[in-house]
Amino acid sequence: MKTKFLISLMLFSMLLTSCGKPAAIPAPTESTLPTVIAPEATRIEPTQEPTAMFEETPCPFELPSDQVEGETVECGYLIVPEDRTDPESREIRLAIAIFRHPDGNPQPDPIIYLEGGPAGSPLEIRVPNFTASFGSMFAAKRDIIVFDQRGVGYSQPALDCPDFTPRYLDLLDFEVNGDRLTPQEVLEHKVDAFLACAAKLREVADLSDYNTIANAADVNDLRLALGYDQVNLWGVSYGTRLALGVMRDFPDGVRSVVLDAPYSPEVDIYLDTPSSFDRALNVLFADCAADEACNAAFPNLRTVLFETVEKLNENPANFEVIHPRTGESYTKLLDGDGLLELVFRSMYDTNMRSILPQVIYEASKGHFTSFLTTILIDILRQDFRSWGMYFSVLCNEEIPFSTWEQFQAEVAAYPEFTGLYAGFEVGGLAYGVCEAWGAGQAEARENEAVRSQVPALIMTGQYDPIVPPDWGAQIAKTLPNSYFFEFAGMAHGVSQADCPRSLILAFLDDPAVPPDDSCIAEMEIPLFFVPMETVEVLWEAFESEDFSIQGLIPAGWTEAGPGVFARASSSADLTVLLLQAAPVSANELLGALTEQLDLEEIPESVDEREANSLTWTLYTVEAQGLLRDIALAEKDGMTLIVILRTAPNEHDILYEAVFLPAVDALVLVE
Repeated sequence: MKTKFLISLMLFSMLLTSCGKPAAIPAPTESTLPTVIAPEATRIEPTQEPTAMFEETPCPFELPSDQVEGETVECGYLIVPEDRTDPESREIRLAIAIFRHPDGNPQPDPIIYLEGGPAGSPLEIRVPNFTASFGSMFAAKRDIIVFDQRGVGYSQPALDCPDFTPRYLDLLDFEVNGDRLTPQEVLEHKVDAFLACAAKLREVADLSDYNTIANAADVNDLRLALGYDQVNLWGVSYGTRLALGVMRDFPDGVRSVVLDAPYSPEVDIYLDTPSSFDRALNVLFADCAADEACNAAFPNLRTVLFETVEKLNENPANFEVIHPRTGESYTKLLDGDGLLELVFRSMYDTNMRSILPQVIYEASKGHFTSFLTTILIDILRQDFRSWGMYFSVLCNEEIPFSTWEQFQAEVAAYPEFTGLYAGFEVGGLAYGVCEAWGAGQAEARENEAVRSQVPALIMTGQYDPIVPPDWGAQIAKTLPNSYFFEFAGMAHGVSQADCPRSLILAFLDDPAVPPDDSCIAEMEIPLFFVPMETVEVLWEAFESEDFSIQGLIPAGWTEAGPGVFARASSSADLTVLLLQAAPVSANELLGALTEQLDLEEIPESVDEREANSLTWTLYTVEAQGLLRDIALAEKDGMTLIVILRTAPNEHDILYEAVFLPAVDALVLVE
């Protein structure tokens, strides 16, 4: 039991420390303005002849516990030419996983999932949670194929930039070797790091061969190599750009396409990003103003946000973040432009919508805890994105079709965003990196609308900060056999929600028939969070054979691990309750917690409490901007433990409403 407890406590410590870069940067100087000089593009002619082969191999990644290699999933590599204009060029290998339908009798046209990014690895970030990400899609009665695109993740070569991650982490505090850097100097450090990465990558890859046109040919070759007449494509974000490329270049091999958060060739993601973010913010401000409770609690939300941005630009804040994988502590400097970036990244997540007004007001008072999840996701993103592929795609097919001067003119219409986009990856950082990346220049068709007769389901989220709903409506005009739906209250990527998923399944069943969209009118948009004056908690019985304890837990809280319960009302909700016991002393447990929370010293008791013939010793500690209430009680060689983690603004209420009742109810099972 002691081993089980320690493992569980490690899980809880991960939750205790459970995406945004550091603050944004002023515009590049005239000397750093990029001039994109690219060779004339060589046209890649679509072909229906296979130029690739599939080689079955053991899965190169850890499978979820409910998947059995060789039975429910088959893995391998698709071997394709790096240069799509030269079949004799160097070979590259794309990692593939084919998840077989459980009943063993699927339809003949599988679903191929196309990840976004560009350069996201679904084999790294989605397959470990396969059931949550893809399980319900088996209702479409088809096998599901998940693969890492060329240059990504488990594919070979992977265009990773591992040396950038330590540079990124070192720059979180805007200091190098103890010297404070200006925003322009931070930008230069990042550009230098990426260009150094490009120089290394050129030793193993021709960066001009890693783009959407080549990706689309890979998808078609995957279909041919596996022997399918047709496939169904399901793309999200950049994955929709890839899906559109396949529709355009290889339409005969595509039965249907799902485009979630659609990003098409004719839009300019760089020039449109400032207006897209402004649009999404205005939706948030208008919805809060129209909600009586939200407007009363958080009036003048726009004014408060931009006043806070101005204040932080004048006097940045510093706070601690702990790397969720290594446990190492870093100081993050947050100026106003960095705050805007956190808001921008948070708006990608539908679950953040209901809490954003409160989060903005908390930031105005100097509390940034609710942004912690967004910050930690971005820290992890540095390790899970193949940055070399990211820049190879965008430097090839986006940057050549706009100029830095044009981008500056677009940002000038939104002066509050000037500092944000000067050093942003969809902004000044990309223009600076692409100048010397060596990605070549895309063909003209990578700047033109796709016209296709292939049936398409197009879905957008109203709150999406980078893919506005208008893009979906625009794409529908050139896809005559398409159905377009906008989902109110949702953000970037809607596929995981029940109603959009039901539309996908209906569409896959018969792409020629408009899917029943009645569920859209029935969707409930969560109310905005408002400050709590009181909270009513409903309780349900809890018993654990693992820990030989029983007690009460709040109804509706989700068990995230043995004896660990998360309220999880949104992605920013960091409220977690732990109920456990172990055959160790209270002092041993307190010492373990002191180490895991990186406290400078063992905490002092703040109170004692008698309940159920147990004497509980109570502690309250603060780490990384969060409060932990801890209760320990010894009996018969066992120590019972209760921990509640809360944000400071909710602490007093949840202490009385959740922590103390949980302490009073917990007992050992005889």
